[in-house]
Amino acid sequence: MSRKPETVFIASVHKYVKCYHMKNNNLYNAGIADCWYSGPLRDIWIEYKFVVLPKRGETIIKPELSALQLDWLTERAKDGRDVHVLIGSKIGGVWLQRYQWETGMTKLEYAESYQTRPQIATYINRLCGC
Repeated sequence: MSRKPETVFIASVHKYVKCYHMKNNNLYNAGIADCWYSGPLRDIWIEYKFVVLPKRGETIIKPELSALQLDWLTERAKDGRDVHVLIGSKIGGVWLQRYQWETGMTKLEYAESYQTRPQIATYINRLCGC
């Protein structure tokens, strides 16, 4: 059975994550972020989206969030929770700043700011204090 690219991407990041983490998959609570990470400093939530990068540099890359995901992220951000959207691709991933998940970024911006999977995990570990 073939796994979805997003699932493979998340697993490739988790190989390097040192803090407690849980992948969320709940049919009865749709919209919740993909993963929860917990450490001595804080908890964070990340919604992962995997994309095939477009050819043209000016093409906008915007995560395809469902209405429930967008609502969950927005409401948790308003509550002061540490929520993130990470757009993954074959080359790595890019963190979207709070509410940037609504506007996205160009492929050129993506190429200038992507991180490798170990770098993403290091940032998660640093945020959580692991």
